[in-house]
Amino acid sequence: MLKTILSSAAAAVLAGACISTVEEAKLAREFSLYQVFTDHCVLQRDRPIKISGTCPAREAVLVRLAGNVSVAFANRHNEWTAVLPALPAGGPYTLEVQGAEGKVIRLQDVLIGEVWLCSGQSNMAMPLWGEREFFRILDGREEAAQANYSNIRLFNTNLCAAKAPQGPVQDIAGPGWAVCSPESALRFSAVGYFFGKQLWEDLQVPIGLINCSWGGTPIESWISRRGFAAAGMNALLQDIDDLLQNKGRIATRERQEQEAWEKSFRELGGKKSERAAEYHNEDYNDDSWQEVQLPQSLTLNSPGVYWYRRKIVIPSGWQGLDLEVGLGAIDECDFSFFNGEPLGQTGSEEPMYYEKPRVYTVPASRVKAGQLNSIAVHLVNYSGAFGMTGPAQALYIRPCGETGTQISLSGEWKFTVEFTVAPNSYPGRPARTADASSPKFPTTLFNSMIFPWTRYPIRGVIWYQGEANAAHHRQYLALQKALLKDWRWHWQDPELAFVLVQLAAYQQPTPKDRLPDDFWQLREPEDDDWSYLREAQTALLKERHTGMAVSIDIGDHSDIHPANKRPLGLRLAREAERICYGYQPISAGPLYRRKKREGDKIRIFFHNADNGLKVQGDALGSFAIAGADGKYYWAEAVIEQDTVLVWSPAVPEPREVRYAWARYPGNANLYNREGFPASPFRTDK
Repeated sequence: MLKTILSSAAAAVLAGACISTVEEAKLAREFSLYQVFTDHCVLQRDRPIKISGTCPAREAVLVRLAGNVSVAFANRHNEWTAVLPALPAGGPYTLEVQGAEGKVIRLQDVLIGEVWLCSGQSNMAMPLWGEREFFRILDGREEAAQANYSNIRLFNTNLCAAKAPQGPVQDIAGPGWAVCSPESALRFSAVGYFFGKQLWEDLQVPIGLINCSWGGTPIESWISRRGFAAAGMNALLQDIDDLLQNKGRIATRERQEQEAWEKSFRELGGKKSERAAEYHNEDYNDDSWQEVQLPQSLTLNSPGVYWYRRKIVIPSGWQGLDLEVGLGAIDECDFSFFNGEPLGQTGSEEPMYYEKPRVYTVPASRVKAGQLNSIAVHLVNYSGAFGMTGPAQALYIRPCGETGTQISLSGEWKFTVEFTVAPNSYPGRPARTADASSPKFPTTLFNSMIFPWTRYPIRGVIWYQGEANAAHHRQYLALQKALLKDWRWHWQDPELAFVLVQLAAYQQPTPKDRLPDDFWQLREPEDDDWSYLREAQTALLKERHTGMAVSIDIGDHSDIHPANKRPLGLRLAREAERICYGYQPISAGPLYRRKKREGDKIRIFFHNADNGLKVQGDALGSFAIAGADGKYYWAEAVIEQDTVLVWSPAVPEPREVRYAWARYPGNANLYNREGFPASPFRTDK
C-alpha cells in the first residue's frame, strides 16, 4: 500500500529511511499533529520544512505540501517528524498528513514566509488594546480596526507554567494560528504586531508572529535546565535541586511567616476594622458608599483593606440551581461573600494570586431566586496596585455548566475603604521561594511555552524583558548569553537572530497619581539598577546575529508599561532586516565607542553615527561628567559632526562621562541622522 502511494507521488522524500524499511512500514491508524500546526499557519521559507506530531512507535504517516511528500516514522516516544524541501515565500497551500485507511488531516490556507517569535514579560505581552486600564497602547482600538492583513498570521500562545521537575512538555494548548484582523490583532502583542507589520511592508512576504510572553517573569524562567548546565551555572542548578528536595519544609515555614505577617497587617486597621465587621452582611446598608465602575484598577501604591458590594436580582428560573460567580482577577487577595455567607477566597498562597480570575460556586440552597441577592468582596492589598481588574467578560453570574445564559457583573458597584497604610510604614513582606509551578521558577516557561515551538523552524526572536531582573543586573549578561545559546541549540540554528528591546525610561508605578513631567530636573546624577541592566543588554550585541532597539526616549515616568509602542516596530524591524535580510543603512542608534580628553572637555565618539548626530529639542540633555573623585555633575554638551563634546565648569579636569544614566533620565535627546536614539552609556567601566 505505502509503496504504491509513494510511487505515484510527484516527489518523495523518505526522511532518511531506506527503501526496505519504507516498504515494511505500517501506516498509522491513530495519529495527530502538534497544535503549533493549524490552519492559517506560516512556515519558514528557504529552510527545510519540519512537520511533527504523534502516532504509535514504528508506525508512519505521509506528509504532503506543495507537491512534495515525506514519510515520517514514529520513534519510541511515539513522535514523528517529517522533513520537506525548503520552499520560497508563497501560498496558500494545503498541508496533508495521511495515515491508514485513507484517514487524512488537512490544514488549509498555509503560507510560506518569515516566522518570528515574540517573547519576554509584560511589555511584550501588552496588547494593542486590553481590558485593564494602563495596559493598552495609544490609539490601540483605532490601530486594530485597520489591521486587515491577510498575509500576517498571529499565534497567541496560552499561558502555561510546567513544573520544573516535569521537564519540557511536547505540545501546547493554544488557540491556533489566526489571520491578522481587527479581532485577532486587538489582543495580540503590540510590539509584535508593529514589528510584523513593518516587516510585511518592507519584505512583501507572509509574516508569522508567535507570542510567548508572561508578565513579571525573570529571564531564568525562559532558560532550559540544559541551558543552565551548558553555561556552567552549576550553583544555580544546585539551588533549584535543593529547593525541590526541601520544598515541603520550606513551604511550611514560609506559609507560617506569611500568615503571621498578614495577620499583623490586618491588625493595623484597629477600630476601623471593628466597624467593618458587618460590611459583608446581606442586609447591610451601603447607600453612603462610593459608586465605582468595574472592572478597574482604582489607584496605585495604596496598601490597605477595601470592600466592594453589588446587589442583583436572580431570575426566578434559576430556582434550585447552583450558580457560578465570576469576579475576574482581583489584586491582591479576596474574601468574598454571597448573601452574607462565605463564597470563596484566594490568598497569597496561590501562584500569581494577584491576577488569577476568581470563579466561585453558590449552592442552590443559598440562592434567592426572583429576589435581590448580595455579593460582597473583602479585598486586602499588601502593596502597589489594587482593584477588581476584570476583564469585563470575566465578571458574571450564571447557572453552573451553562455558558449561554448569564448576567454580567461588570458596571456599577459600591465601594468603601476599611483602612489604608502608608507605603513603607510597616515591615516588608517575608521573602518567598518561588514554587516549582510558578512562572517565576527557573525553566518553567521554557518547558511549557518555548520547547513546543523548537521543532517549528523560525527566522528569529524579538525579546522584551529585564524589568524583573533589574535588582540582580550583575548576573543578567551571563543569563542573556545562556538563553541565546540555549535557544539556538534547541532550534538547531547557531545563527538564529535575536533582537532585544532595551528597557524604557521609567521611575515609579503611579499612573493614576503621576509625577510632574519635570520632576527629574531637580535630581542630581544618580546610579540605578536599571541603568546597569540596560548596560548588560547592550553588551549582548557582541554576540553574532544580535540587535537592539533602544526605547529610552519613549518611556513613561509613572507607568512601567509605556503606551507608545509604535516606534519599536520600526526599530526592531530595521535591526532584524540588517541581520537577516541584507539591510545596508544604519539600523540602530548611536552606541558609545570611545572618549578623548581635550583640555577641560571630553569628546565622545560613537558607532552608528557615520552620517552625523542630531538633537531633538534646543540643547542636549542627560549628560553628566566627573573628575578624579568620581562625583558626577550635570554637563553641557554640543554635537560636532559625528561626536559630542562634554564639559562642566564644576569639573575642570574631567575623567568620565555618563549619558542617560538614570532609571528615568527625562531629557535623553541624542539621535543619529537616521532618527534612532542613542543608547545610555558610561565611560567609567
